[in-house]
Amino acid sequence: MSNESNPSRKGAPAGAPAPGAPCPPSRPSPHRARPASSRRAPRRPALAAAFTLALGGAACSGIDAGVEYPDDLPDIDRQVVTPENGPDPSITLGAFKISPEACKGIDTHTVTEKLSPEDLSRFLEAQGASGITPKLARSNLYWFDFPASDKSFVRLRLAVLDSSQHATQDLHDALLQHGPGWWGVRRSNLAVLAPKASLREAMAFAIKYKLVCWGVFTYAGNDDAYVVPGPYAEL
Repeated sequence: MSNESNPSRKGAPAGAPAPGAPCPPSRPSPHRARPASSRRAPRRPALAAAFTLALGGAACSGIDAGVEYPDDLPDIDRQVVTPENGPDPSITLGAFKISPEACKGIDTHTVTEKLSPEDLSRFLEAQGASGITPKLARSNLYWFDFPASDKSFVRLRLAVLDSSQHATQDLHDALLQHGPGWWGVRRSNLAVLAPKASLREAMAFAIKYKLVCWGVFTYAGNDDAYVVPGPYAEL
């Protein structure tokens, strides 16, 4: 996935993000657990399970995309549970997972066939988010513009890869390159990268549009990218 970004800013879409220096990823510890639902991509850093490590102090930050997320995002407290399925989890990496209730009525079976950008468009339309259609950026790269406040939008970037394995690696690498706070979802051979947000805000946006039911939610921490477990999972 390209490092170019075109996030939303107030009143009009922006160009590439301001130059920044995201934290250089530290070498993953050989003792860090990996999620059972993740397939390790060739020559990529380990994708650690979110339930094994919480975010540390903000020693450095990700690229500032200048994005204004919508101010009408849902309250997520009833859409998440503790790793042991208990109520009222802390919204920190390692302390919660997405509740099955967040995806009630949505088919979350694992997808293995190759997909196209139109598959995401049809999913969004089925969730009541009509009018969000893919815009070709170049070759295998598309933009999805979600409405925000003051006629601005939040631009998510979708890359179409050859396989699920390549999509996993692509999203992981893109998150590390952009730095802490960037997030995304992956489904089969599609990888979606979203601009920087707090973990709660990113999760609220992904729950609002049911992206957590469509693909595997991943969030960039200070030293790696972390999967938040949920109803949809892939090996």
